[in-house]
Amino acid sequence: AVGQRVLACPGMTEMAMTEGETRGLLGAGELEDIAVEAEKLLALDVKRVVFHLETGSVYGTAIAFPQIARSSNYNKVYVALWIRAWLALALNLFVQLSLVVFVGEATQIMNPLGGMMHLCNFGANLDTCKGPDEVVDGCVGPGGTQFAPPRLYGYTQWAVQKFTKQALLDVLPDKEDTINAKVDPGEYGIENFRCRLVCLFLFTLSVMHEIVTCLRMALLLWSVPSSGEKEMSWINLKHDGMFGKVVAKYRVGGMPLHWKIIVFLVVFLPKLALCHYVLLEGTLLLMDTSGILDSVLGALSMSFVLSIDEMLYDAMTSGAAASIMKKLEQALEEEELAHQKAEAAGRGQPKQTPFYSVAVLRQIIPLRVVSALVVMGLYVGRYYQFKCKYSEEHKLWVSKDMYTPTTSYYTLSDFLLNGFFQTVPHGTDPFWTMK
Repeated sequence: AVGQRVLACPGMTEMAMTEGETRGLLGAGELEDIAVEAEKLLALDVKRVVFHLETGSVYGTAIAFPQIARSSNYNKVYVALWIRAWLALALNLFVQLSLVVFVGEATQIMNPLGGMMHLCNFGANLDTCKGPDEVVDGCVGPGGTQFAPPRLYGYTQWAVQKFTKQALLDVLPDKEDTINAKVDPGEYGIENFRCRLVCLFLFTLSVMHEIVTCLRMALLLWSVPSSGEKEMSWINLKHDGMFGKVVAKYRVGGMPLHWKIIVFLVVFLPKLALCHYVLLEGTLLLMDTSGILDSVLGALSMSFVLSIDEMLYDAMTSGAAASIMKKLEQALEEEELAHQKAEAAGRGQPKQTPFYSVAVLRQIIPLRVVSALVVMGLYVGRYYQFKCKYSEEHKLWVSKDMYTPTTSYYTLSDFLLNGFFQTVPHGTDPFWTMK
């Protein structure tokens, strides 16, 4: 009886029909509209506009304001904005490069002076290690003994404990057996190997944004015209007939060949080099960090270095300059929208993209994540190649022999060239070698 009353209710019948329609009873026209909308979504990932400018960074202002000053026939206001933009760029490069050099000094000078070897894979198999009484492949530490979870320490504590034991042996040589039995300095190694990999991946992923920005900057330099009076101007003057005013419209225009060369050398190459050295030093820092918390903080701190340009943009950009950059961003969006409308008008009836096409596969595969994994693999591989060696005896990647630097002075040339020519002087006898 209850079922009959429900069936007799007109509202319930209409609701059932509506639900049936949403479950797939769509007409041919509606399915066609959905297909058109799906093709538009695919088109979002294949934008044709190449006039992309980093409008929220000192790199973008360093590119834009010289061209705006040139388009204004070097008006003093625009020249002043140009000078300020390049001062901000110089300050940014100095700060970013200084921070990366300091990290390099810590890893290349201070760590070896403190007796630290490269971490490589010491402690990576900690869960399978049983301690000094049972030998397990891949479980030896830099002190030459077997790992066990209770014997794992950070480098500072391990070095102090090792020094204390050695001091007792030197002072009380007749108690050597008792000291060896009672005093255990432990071993130095990685607290969590998976944490290391996750931190490396997140750090590399954060740098990939800057690498993509560099590629877009290179595409901008390649694509903008190098001749043509109208195409070269970054300022368009439009007359308002109603109010009789002249309104300046800013846009990304062309660039003379000599300016392309200057921007390539002054803006693009330094930014690309910073990405490389941040990846290089950041990977070295994270690979030689043993603690879980230190690894997380290290990944965040190295990611921060490449975001300094945006912070300095907010601090060094005047209100006038920020207004122009915002108008440039709006012009880029308007140009992109007009280009998309023109493409849509000329495309006519959209084609049906097959599921196995590149456009659809791009919706499944995150290309930037895949690229980050590839870049991470390259820099981690470089670390193992230059800092570690594989021990057949211990079945483990261990640090290469470590030598004490003979100076604590670390210059920019050392930072740039030490990886190729070993410009940092060091002693001839290693202070640590794998036993």
